[in-house]
Amino acid sequence: MVTLKDVAKRAGVSVSTASYSINGSSLITKDTKEKVLTAAKEIGYRPNGLAKNLKEQKTNIIGLFLSGFTGPFFNDMVEGIQDIVMKNNYELVVCATSDTHRLLVERYVDGAIILNYHMEDELLASLANERLPCVVLDRELQNPYIKNVLLPNEEGSIIAVRYLLEKGHKRFGYIAGSEESYDGETRLQGFRNELYHQGVVFSDQDLIRADFTEISGYEEMRRYLSESDGNLPTAIVCANDEMALGAIKAIQEKNLKVPEEIAVVGFDDIYMSHFFNPSLTTIRVPRKEWGIAAAQTLFKMLEQKFDFEPDPLKVELMNRTSG
Repeated sequence: MVTLKDVAKRAGVSVSTASYSINGSSLITKDTKEKVLTAAKEIGYRPNGLAKNLKEQKTNIIGLFLSGFTGPFFNDMVEGIQDIVMKNNYELVVCATSDTHRLLVERYVDGAIILNYHMEDELLASLANERLPCVVLDRELQNPYIKNVLLPNEEGSIIAVRYLLEKGHKRFGYIAGSEESYDGETRLQGFRNELYHQGVVFSDQDLIRADFTEISGYEEMRRYLSESDGNLPTAIVCANDEMALGAIKAIQEKNLKVPEEIAVVGFDDIYMSHFFNPSLTTIRVPRKEWGIAAAQTLFKMLEQKFDFEPDPLKVELMNRTSG
């Protein structure tokens, strides 16, 4: 089946520009619209019939668009979304690829929850309207038909830093994930900002980049330790628990004690953090509540209620033995 992505490739434009063009947006020049429409005609692209009749019918389907399922973080969040979807007699379709635009563009869903950095802001802005509201969990967008339901990531980092400062730590390291991650980068920003406000210098040599997995936390911490001259931070804050668990393994392999010589604090409070040795001090994220809040927000918009802001979520420190 020919998709909008095929049209965009044929016309030499982005998917969002192709969508704007086909939907007749005034933001697109006449020449670009003609190029896109010509490309669509040449390769036989037709919007799905359901989309053309959207005014008369609904699908009773909610779409959840994820970048991927890796790691234990998402299960509780999806469960929270599913609970609310089922209570409203809808069905949930979960997609976890980099190419899920067609379900939105062709209106296979009545509303969408987005946690997928592959989807461009421009694409979402071009598609969201009163009949296709969206909730985003991984970015901040200003649009009457898009609501942001975000974790208080900076608040969590502030809590972690203040806790470690009270323990007497003066030099900090940080294990971050991909720069493409909204949550990861806002956690890093909160960490940097709080150290600055507390008058503590953070050196970029103590910033470690991994990819949110346990093995990457282990490998990058092992590399960091092997390249150091023995002058190390006494506390490491991690952008998620999996990297924290990997980092602890690498620290222990160097015969360094956690937390006596290096304290480690994670972020998320995944199931394994309770049972690791040492048990992980971490920032608890209300994952199921996050999913519930996202779905409740979306159903409010499906009722044509747009003049509101979602209630903020709360995080808390789980004080265990690694920190």
